[in-house]
Amino acid sequence: MHKTLRRAAWMAAALGIVLAGASIGGMPTEPDLTGRWAILQVTSQIGAIPLVGERVRSTSSRALLDVTHAGHEVVAVESACSTTIDNGTSLVRTVIPEAFLASMPVGSWTATLEPSATGILFERPWRTTVNGVVLDDPENDPLPTDASDPRVFDQDGDGNPGLTVRVSVAGLFQGEVYVVQRDRSRLSGAVVSADCVEGLVEWTSEQSVLGASNSFFLGGAASRPDPVAEHSYFVARRVADNFTCLDVAAAGDALFEP
Repeated sequence: MHKTLRRAAWMAAALGIVLAGASIGGMPTEPDLTGRWAILQVTSQIGAIPLVGERVRSTSSRALLDVTHAGHEVVAVESACSTTIDNGTSLVRTVIPEAFLASMPVGSWTATLEPSATGILFERPWRTTVNGVVLDDPENDPLPTDASDPRVFDQDGDGNPGLTVRVSVAGLFQGEVYVVQRDRSRLSGAVVSADCVEGLVEWTSEQSVLGASNSFFLGGAASRPDPVAEHSYFVARRVADNFTCLDVAAAGDALFEP
């Protein structure tokens, strides 16, 4: 029910039913977004799962943002907190280890705010990140497919190439998979209030499997983005300046509810 209500709220904002702040001359004024925020980004895809078939799989990533707001721009310094994956079936479990998350570099990005007759629009342009590999051209260079490629490095420091993900299928097959990744995304939404920004995530993701502790996982799994745009979304909530990733975990999904 929460997700349905949240998406309805976002669509209402996009249609101008929800406006942020007061207005001057019919145009809403921008609230000051400076401070610490927690952000949830959910991306949805349809993937083929061995022994199970196609399922809708969602990845939920939580992070802290330290935001500076000046003019019509906000600059955010982003620190990863947690990532959970729902494979659409209890038969498959994917775990992102703590070492994986701890190895994520702190990133910075800039978004623009645009007051309009329908509200304050929020736009963070396309951003590309690569993990487990150093590419001369992060946007266009193909991902390595061989662990011996000199561009590959042990990002999470566990002695294996790239990044390590733990996978279990039907309790019969389990092991570690060693991958490199490239993710691209942009955020388009609205400032719902001085304490809330939300909208949709447009994204692409690539992953190359370099090895596995169990040969069952060497082939990887084909996937494609979920065609329902509203299934990939973000919610950002203002939090206290001393809020930590432990606080994000303790608050759970309630932190991002309306």
